[in-house]
Amino acid sequence: MRKVQLGLRENAGLFSILVLMSAFVGAMVGFERSLLPELTKNWSVSELEATLIMVAVFGLSKAIANLFTGKLIAEIGRKRTLLLGWAIALQAPMLLLNSGESALIILANIALGLSQGFTWSTTVIMKIDIVGFKHRGTAMGLNESAGYVAVGISAAFAAYYAESTGLITPVLYTAMGIVFIASLLAIFVIPETLPWAELEAKQHVESSLSEKDKSIFYKTTFSDPALRTITWAGVVNNANDGILWAVLPSLLLASGESLTTVGILTGIHASTWGLGQLFTGPLSNKGNIRRLLMWGMIMQGLALLGLRNFPLLWLPYILLGFGTAMVYPTFLVGISNHSHPTWRPQALSTYRFWRDMGYVFGALIGYIALQMRAPEVAFIGIAALTLLVGVVFRYSSLK
Repeated sequence: MRKVQLGLRENAGLFSILVLMSAFVGAMVGFERSLLPELTKNWSVSELEATLIMVAVFGLSKAIANLFTGKLIAEIGRKRTLLLGWAIALQAPMLLLNSGESALIILANIALGLSQGFTWSTTVIMKIDIVGFKHRGTAMGLNESAGYVAVGISAAFAAYYAESTGLITPVLYTAMGIVFIASLLAIFVIPETLPWAELEAKQHVESSLSEKDKSIFYKTTFSDPALRTITWAGVVNNANDGILWAVLPSLLLASGESLTTVGILTGIHASTWGLGQLFTGPLSNKGNIRRLLMWGMIMQGLALLGLRNFPLLWLPYILLGFGTAMVYPTFLVGISNHSHPTWRPQALSTYRFWRDMGYVFGALIGYIALQMRAPEVAFIGIAALTLLVGVVFRYSSLK
């Protein structure tokens, strides 16, 4: 029987396993990011249009799963929700192994998006449950770092292997192996973390009756100034990532660059994003939330302008990755700090729903730019919006 106590050091073993779980989740999406051009190359639409479709479908599926994660956790618990996510994740590589038809590829992408929503949201909530307030920023930095370093490594590996061997089947078997190991850990090692959340709730002022009766979705999206500002900034952040994911690889391949080059550049961005959070996560423990969000969004906006002009230089990818590292764990800390433990899972799920809808908005921006025959417009537009959000944080009341 585990002793229920809050703290990062006090729960080091369990926290480490949950960090590994985040890495497994990230690896699954990294495989897809690099294999998308290969999977969709025989579609009747253009490569860029196919990628936009896949990113939009993934983002919408993940967003919906995020939204329902809070409700599922309330009904069946954290542990079972995590297991459900991994059960759905297994369907993605299995579908891709058995068919190359476009409908089944889209179905596999839906399965991946749903699983990402359930697994990543649940592991985030479980980590927040066990570490308490003091080390929340460090915990989120480690969580997001593990996930996005894994995205970078798996993306580079999948791209290199597929191009050098002409095979994607071993990559899909690797993904199935990850699902198997993660499922075993979820069944036999990871406990239900509700008791930790209940312990923290006892240390808080009781959530008022009006808060309990009010829709947490509405509160997070519209009525609470701090939650609203962070949530909509998350939408813009993922919209620029959606454009990077959907538009840039196709443009590079169309200009004659290799799949390996695309994988390396994607890996640089994701790995910088991941490793940077080891440093930025702890900073949010110290009351730097507003400044981290302001400078992080400004850095991303400037980097996107750089990518538009110099898509083969490493520096814009590094700046974009580090700018994202400044905001990603800080978003989660900000939402957690402004929500009561009794309804925090629903607030986090709502935030993550809107944040991942950013992928859909990014894909739409990319599609509009494509119809205008000016893909660079997508980079200019989202860069301007990202810079604007940075200015909004400059004058926000967040601390």
